Amino acid sequence: MTIHQDFSLSNILWYKIGGKAKYFLECSNRVDVLHAIDFINIKKLKKIFICGLGSNVLFSDDYFDGAVIRIVSEKNISPFIKKDGLVEVFAGEILGDLVKFCLDNSLLGLEWAGGLPGTVGAGVRGNVGAFGGEIKDTLFTADIIDYSSNDFSTKTVTRDDLQFVYRGSLIKTQKKNIVLSSSFQLRKGSSEEVLHAREVYERNIQFRKDHHPLEYPNCGSVFKNIRKKEEIEKILSVFPEFKEDVETKWHGKIAMASLIEKIGFKGYRIGDAQISQKHALFIVNLGQAKAKDVLQIIQDLQDKFQVTFGFVPEVEVEIVK
Repeated sequence: MTIHQDFSLSNILWYKIGGKAKYFLECSNRVDVLHAIDFINIKKLKKIFICGLGSNVLFSDDYFDGAVIRIVSEKNISPFIKKDGLVEVFAGEILGDLVKFCLDNSLLGLEWAGGLPGTVGAGVRGNVGAFGGEIKDTLFTADIIDYSSNDFSTKTVTRDDLQFVYRGSLIKTQKKNIVLSSSFQLRKGSSEEVLHAREVYERNIQFRKDHHPLEYPNCGSVFKNIRKKEEIEKILSVFPEFKEDVETKWHGKIAMASLIEKIGFKGYRIGDAQISQKHALFIVNLGQAKAKDVLQIIQDLQDKFQVTFGFVPEVEVEIVK
Protein backbone atom coordinates (compact mmCIF):
# COMPACT_ATOMS: atom_id res chain seq x y z
CA MET A 1 0.00 0.00 0.00
CA THR A 2 1.19 3.49 -0.86
CA ILE A 3 0.07 6.41 1.31
CA HIS A 4 -0.15 9.99 0.05
CA GLN A 5 -1.10 13.03 2.13
CA ASP A 6 -2.96 16.12 0.88
CA PHE A 7 -3.31 14.49 -2.51
CA SER A 8 -4.92 16.33 -5.44
CA LEU A 9 -7.70 14.05 -6.62
CA SER A 10 -7.98 15.83 -9.97
CA ASN A 11 -4.68 14.13 -10.87
CA ILE A 12 -6.20 10.64 -10.92
CA LEU A 13 -9.95 10.99 -11.53
CA TRP A 14 -11.21 10.67 -15.10
CA TYR A 15 -13.02 13.97 -14.78
CA LYS A 16 -9.81 15.85 -13.85
CA ILE A 17 -11.98 17.55 -11.22
CA GLY A 18 -11.72 17.38 -7.44
CA GLY A 19 -10.06 18.94 -4.42
CA LYS A 20 -7.42 17.46 -2.15
CA ALA A 21 -7.84 14.41 0.07
CA LYS A 22 -6.20 14.24 3.49
CA TYR A 23 -5.07 10.69 2.68
CA PHE A 24 -4.97 8.84 -0.61
CA LEU A 25 -4.25 5.12 -0.23
CA GLU A 26 -3.24 3.10 -3.28
CA CYS A 27 -4.03 -0.62 -2.98
CA SER A 28 -2.99 -3.08 -5.65
CA ASN A 29 -3.82 -6.43 -3.99
CA ARG A 30 -5.98 -7.96 -1.26
CA VAL A 31 -3.34 -7.50 1.46
CA ASP A 32 -3.08 -3.80 0.64
CA VAL A 33 -6.83 -3.40 1.10
CA LEU A 34 -6.67 -5.03 4.54
CA HIS A 35 -3.79 -2.72 5.49
CA ALA A 36 -5.85 0.25 4.32
CA ILE A 37 -8.68 -0.71 6.67
CA ASP A 38 -6.17 -1.00 9.52
CA PHE A 39 -4.87 2.46 8.62
CA ILE A 40 -8.27 4.16 8.72
CA ASN A 41 -9.05 2.49 12.05
CA ILE A 42 -5.72 3.59 13.57
CA LYS A 43 -6.24 7.14 12.34
CA LYS A 44 -9.92 7.01 13.40
CA LEU A 45 -11.00 8.44 10.08
CA LYS A 46 -14.73 8.94 9.57
CA LYS A 47 -14.86 10.00 5.91
CA ILE A 48 -13.93 7.12 3.61
CA PHE A 49 -14.44 6.72 -0.11
CA ILE A 50 -13.55 3.63 -2.15
CA CYS A 51 -12.78 4.00 -5.85
CA GLY A 52 -11.23 2.19 -8.77
CA LEU A 53 -10.31 4.27 -11.80
CA GLY A 54 -12.68 7.04 -10.73
CA SER A 55 -14.54 7.02 -14.03
CA ASN A 56 -18.08 7.60 -12.71
CA VAL A 57 -17.33 9.98 -9.82
CA LEU A 58 -17.64 13.73 -9.31
CA PHE A 59 -15.63 14.94 -6.31
CA SER A 60 -16.24 18.30 -4.69
CA ASP A 61 -13.67 21.06 -5.13
CA ASP A 62 -13.43 21.20 -1.32
CA TYR A 63 -10.95 19.42 0.96
CA PHE A 64 -11.87 15.79 1.65
CA ASP A 65 -11.02 15.37 5.33
CA GLY A 66 -10.61 11.62 5.29
CA ALA A 67 -9.21 8.81 3.14
CA VAL A 68 -9.79 7.88 -0.47
CA ILE A 69 -8.87 4.22 -1.03
CA ARG A 70 -8.06 3.41 -4.63
CA ILE A 71 -8.10 -0.28 -5.58
CA VAL A 72 -6.41 -0.96 -8.91
CA SER A 73 -4.64 -4.23 -9.73
CA GLU A 74 -0.95 -4.87 -10.15
CA LYS A 75 -0.06 -6.03 -13.63
CA ASN A 76 0.95 -9.47 -12.38
CA ILE A 77 -2.49 -10.16 -10.89
CA SER A 78 -4.89 -11.74 -13.35
CA PRO A 79 -8.17 -13.65 -13.37
CA PHE A 80 -8.11 -17.41 -13.07
CA ILE A 81 -10.54 -20.15 -13.95
CA LYS A 82 -11.64 -22.18 -10.93
CA LYS A 83 -13.80 -24.76 -12.72
CA ASP A 84 -16.46 -25.16 -15.39
CA GLY A 85 -16.37 -21.54 -16.57
CA LEU A 86 -16.24 -20.05 -13.08
CA VAL A 87 -13.75 -17.17 -13.24
CA GLU A 88 -12.41 -15.45 -10.12
CA VAL A 89 -10.85 -12.01 -10.26
CA PHE A 90 -9.45 -9.37 -7.88
CA ALA A 91 -11.64 -6.29 -7.49
CA GLY A 92 -8.91 -4.00 -8.82
CA GLU A 93 -8.66 -5.76 -12.19
CA ILE A 94 -9.64 -3.55 -15.13
CA LEU A 95 -13.00 -4.74 -16.44
CA GLY A 96 -11.81 -4.65 -20.05
CA ASP A 97 -8.86 -6.91 -19.16
CA LEU A 98 -11.26 -9.41 -17.59
CA VAL A 99 -13.38 -9.46 -20.75
CA LYS A 100 -10.32 -10.08 -22.93
CA PHE A 101 -9.16 -12.88 -20.61
CA CYS A 102 -12.56 -14.54 -20.86
CA LEU A 103 -12.67 -14.33 -24.65
CA ASP A 104 -9.12 -15.72 -24.89
CA ASN A 105 -10.37 -18.71 -22.89
CA SER A 106 -13.57 -19.08 -24.95
CA LEU A 107 -15.81 -17.97 -22.08
CA LEU A 108 -18.92 -15.98 -22.92
CA GLY A 109 -21.16 -13.64 -20.98
CA LEU A 110 -19.22 -10.39 -20.48
CA GLU A 111 -18.55 -9.33 -24.06
CA TRP A 112 -21.27 -6.64 -23.84
CA ALA A 113 -18.88 -4.65 -21.58
CA GLY A 114 -16.53 -3.72 -24.42
CA GLY A 115 -15.16 -0.23 -23.81
CA LEU A 116 -16.65 0.26 -20.34
CA PRO A 117 -14.07 2.07 -18.19
CA GLY A 118 -13.48 0.99 -14.61
CA THR A 119 -12.50 -1.90 -12.38
CA VAL A 120 -14.38 -5.10 -11.61
CA GLY A 121 -15.01 -4.08 -8.00
CA ALA A 122 -16.49 -0.74 -9.01
CA GLY A 123 -18.56 -2.51 -11.64
CA VAL A 124 -20.04 -4.89 -9.09
CA ARG A 125 -20.67 -2.07 -6.63
CA GLY A 126 -22.56 -0.02 -9.23
CA ASN A 127 -23.97 -2.93 -11.26
CA VAL A 128 -22.57 -1.45 -14.46
CA GLY A 129 -24.36 -2.19 -17.67
CA ALA A 130 -24.50 -1.40 -21.36
CA PHE A 131 -26.09 -2.68 -24.55
CA GLY A 132 -28.63 -4.75 -22.64
CA GLY A 133 -26.16 -6.45 -20.28
CA GLU A 134 -25.49 -5.90 -16.58
CA ILE A 135 -22.73 -7.27 -14.40
CA LYS A 136 -25.26 -8.94 -12.11
CA ASP A 137 -26.24 -11.26 -14.97
CA THR A 138 -23.13 -13.42 -14.59
CA LEU A 139 -21.92 -12.62 -11.07
CA PHE A 140 -21.80 -15.77 -8.92
CA THR A 141 -20.22 -14.67 -5.63
CA ALA A 142 -18.18 -11.80 -4.21
CA ASP A 143 -15.75 -11.60 -1.32
CA ILE A 144 -16.41 -8.42 0.60
CA ILE A 145 -15.05 -6.61 3.66
CA ASP A 146 -17.47 -5.16 6.18
CA TYR A 147 -15.59 -2.34 7.92
CA SER A 148 -18.52 -0.94 9.89
CA SER A 149 -16.61 -1.73 13.11
CA ASN A 150 -12.95 -1.95 14.11
CA ASP A 151 -13.28 -5.74 14.06
CA PHE A 152 -13.79 -5.80 10.32
CA SER A 153 -14.62 -9.12 8.70
CA THR A 154 -14.36 -10.74 5.28
CA LYS A 155 -17.20 -12.84 3.93
CA THR A 156 -18.43 -14.40 0.72
CA VAL A 157 -21.83 -13.30 -0.54
CA THR A 158 -24.05 -14.40 -3.41
CA ARG A 159 -25.67 -12.39 -6.16
CA ASP A 160 -28.97 -12.39 -4.24
CA ASP A 161 -27.23 -11.10 -1.10
CA LEU A 162 -26.01 -8.04 -3.02
CA GLN A 163 -29.58 -6.93 -3.83
CA PHE A 164 -28.73 -5.58 -7.26
CA VAL A 165 -30.85 -2.82 -8.74
CA TYR A 166 -30.44 -0.65 -11.83
CA ARG A 167 -26.92 0.86 -11.49
CA GLY A 168 -26.66 -0.07 -7.84
CA SER A 169 -26.27 -2.72 -5.16
CA LEU A 170 -26.20 -3.20 -1.40
CA ILE A 171 -22.47 -2.38 -1.50
CA LYS A 172 -23.22 1.06 -2.90
CA THR A 173 -26.06 1.90 -0.52
CA GLN A 174 -24.53 0.60 2.72
CA LYS A 175 -21.19 2.38 2.21
CA LYS A 176 -19.30 0.29 4.78
CA ASN A 177 -18.47 -2.62 2.48
CA ILE A 178 -15.63 -3.14 -0.01
CA VAL A 179 -15.53 -5.69 -2.81
CA LEU A 180 -12.29 -7.68 -2.57
CA SER A 181 -12.85 -10.15 -5.39
CA SER A 182 -15.64 -11.58 -7.49
CA SER A 183 -16.42 -14.77 -9.36
CA PHE A 184 -18.43 -14.96 -12.56
CA GLN A 185 -20.23 -17.98 -13.97
CA LEU A 186 -19.62 -17.90 -17.71
CA ARG A 187 -20.40 -20.26 -20.57
CA LYS A 188 -17.91 -22.12 -22.72
CA GLY A 189 -18.48 -21.14 -26.32
CA SER A 190 -17.77 -22.76 -29.66
CA SER A 191 -15.21 -21.17 -31.98
CA GLU A 192 -18.05 -19.57 -33.95
CA GLU A 193 -19.69 -18.21 -30.80
CA VAL A 194 -16.40 -16.79 -29.53
CA LEU A 195 -15.77 -15.12 -32.88
CA HIS A 196 -19.21 -13.51 -32.70
CA ALA A 197 -18.60 -12.45 -29.08
CA ARG A 198 -15.32 -10.79 -30.10
CA GLU A 199 -17.19 -8.91 -32.82
CA VAL A 200 -19.73 -7.71 -30.23
CA TYR A 201 -16.91 -6.64 -27.90
CA GLU A 202 -15.06 -4.72 -30.62
CA ARG A 203 -18.27 -3.21 -32.01
CA ASN A 204 -19.22 -1.86 -28.58
CA ILE A 205 -15.76 -0.33 -28.16
CA GLN A 206 -16.04 1.32 -31.56
CA PHE A 207 -19.53 2.60 -30.77
CA ARG A 208 -18.16 4.42 -27.73
CA LYS A 209 -15.36 5.94 -29.77
CA ASP A 210 -17.80 7.11 -32.42
CA HIS A 211 -20.60 8.39 -30.20
CA HIS A 212 -19.13 9.34 -26.81
CA PRO A 213 -17.03 12.46 -26.18
CA LEU A 214 -13.88 10.58 -25.19
CA GLU A 215 -11.73 13.48 -26.38
CA TYR A 216 -12.63 15.37 -23.17
CA PRO A 217 -12.42 14.38 -19.50
CA ASN A 218 -15.85 13.19 -18.35
CA CYS A 219 -17.58 11.01 -15.78
CA GLY A 220 -19.65 8.90 -18.14
CA SER A 221 -23.43 9.05 -18.03
CA VAL A 222 -24.51 11.80 -15.65
CA PHE A 223 -28.19 10.78 -15.47
CA LYS A 224 -30.03 7.48 -15.49
CA ASN A 225 -32.44 6.73 -18.29
CA ILE A 226 -36.13 7.20 -17.48
CA ARG A 227 -37.59 3.84 -16.43
CA LYS A 228 -40.53 4.50 -14.08
CA LYS A 229 -43.91 4.08 -15.75
CA GLU A 230 -45.44 7.22 -14.25
CA GLU A 231 -42.46 9.35 -15.34
CA ILE A 232 -42.56 7.94 -18.86
CA GLU A 233 -46.26 8.81 -19.05
CA LYS A 234 -45.56 12.38 -17.96
CA ILE A 235 -42.92 12.76 -20.68
CA LEU A 236 -45.15 11.24 -23.35
CA SER A 237 -47.90 13.68 -22.41
CA VAL A 238 -45.50 16.48 -23.42
CA PHE A 239 -43.64 14.69 -26.23
CA PRO A 240 -45.97 12.00 -27.65
CA GLU A 241 -43.60 11.55 -30.59
CA PHE A 242 -41.31 9.53 -28.27
CA LYS A 243 -43.92 6.75 -27.95
CA GLU A 244 -42.69 4.70 -30.90
CA ASP A 245 -39.06 4.82 -29.74
CA VAL A 246 -40.07 3.73 -26.24
CA GLU A 247 -41.82 0.68 -27.69
CA THR A 248 -39.38 -0.29 -30.44
CA LYS A 249 -35.96 1.25 -29.78
CA TRP A 250 -35.51 2.04 -26.10
CA HIS A 251 -36.85 -1.24 -24.64
CA GLY A 252 -39.55 0.41 -22.55
CA LYS A 253 -37.35 3.27 -21.31
CA ILE A 254 -36.79 6.83 -22.47
CA ALA A 255 -33.22 7.65 -23.48
CA MET A 256 -32.15 10.55 -21.31
CA ALA A 257 -29.72 11.87 -23.94
CA SER A 258 -32.54 12.30 -26.46
CA LEU A 259 -34.69 14.01 -23.87
CA ILE A 260 -31.95 16.45 -22.85
CA GLU A 261 -31.51 17.37 -26.49
CA LYS A 262 -35.27 17.71 -26.98
CA ILE A 263 -35.63 20.28 -24.17
CA GLY A 264 -32.77 22.34 -25.61
CA PHE A 265 -29.98 21.63 -23.13
CA LYS A 266 -27.48 20.02 -25.50
CA GLY A 267 -24.38 22.27 -25.48
CA TYR A 268 -25.47 24.06 -22.28
CA ARG A 269 -22.34 25.45 -20.63
CA ILE A 270 -21.22 26.93 -17.32
CA GLY A 271 -17.54 27.82 -17.06
CA ASP A 272 -15.58 24.98 -18.64
CA ALA A 273 -18.30 22.40 -17.96
CA GLN A 274 -20.61 21.65 -20.87
CA ILE A 275 -23.31 19.19 -21.83
CA SER A 276 -21.57 17.47 -24.71
CA GLN A 277 -22.45 18.42 -28.26
CA LYS A 278 -21.60 14.84 -29.21
CA HIS A 279 -23.70 12.98 -26.61
CA ALA A 280 -26.05 14.89 -24.31
CA LEU A 281 -25.80 12.37 -21.45
CA PHE A 282 -22.23 13.53 -20.82
CA ILE A 283 -21.10 16.74 -19.12
CA VAL A 284 -17.53 17.24 -20.30
CA ASN A 285 -14.62 19.16 -18.83
CA LEU A 286 -13.40 21.51 -21.55
CA GLY A 287 -10.23 22.30 -19.62
CA GLN A 288 -10.59 23.97 -16.24
CA ALA A 289 -14.08 22.94 -15.11
CA LYS A 290 -14.87 22.88 -11.41
CA ALA A 291 -17.25 20.59 -9.57
CA LYS A 292 -19.47 23.58 -8.81
CA ASP A 293 -19.88 24.18 -12.55
CA VAL A 294 -20.98 20.60 -13.18
CA LEU A 295 -23.32 20.65 -10.18
CA GLN A 296 -24.92 23.87 -11.39
CA ILE A 297 -25.60 22.32 -14.81
CA ILE A 298 -27.16 19.30 -13.08
CA GLN A 299 -29.31 21.58 -10.94
CA ASP A 300 -30.41 23.71 -13.89
CA LEU A 301 -31.37 20.63 -15.87
CA GLN A 302 -33.29 19.18 -12.93
CA ASP A 303 -35.11 22.48 -12.49
CA LYS A 304 -36.10 22.40 -16.17
CA PHE A 305 -37.43 18.85 -15.74
CA GLN A 306 -39.43 19.84 -12.69
CA VAL A 307 -41.09 22.68 -14.55
CA THR A 308 -41.65 20.71 -17.76
CA PHE A 309 -42.56 17.23 -16.50
CA GLY A 310 -43.20 17.55 -12.76
CA PHE A 311 -40.34 15.34 -11.58
CA VAL A 312 -36.55 15.41 -11.21
CA PRO A 313 -34.36 12.93 -13.15
CA GLU A 314 -32.14 10.62 -11.12
CA VAL A 315 -28.39 11.25 -11.20
CA GLU A 316 -26.17 8.29 -12.13
CA VAL A 317 -22.74 9.79 -11.44
CA GLU A 318 -21.69 9.45 -7.80
CA ILE A 319 -21.26 12.88 -6.21
CA VAL A 320 -18.79 12.99 -3.31
CA LYS A 321 -18.61 16.00 -1.00
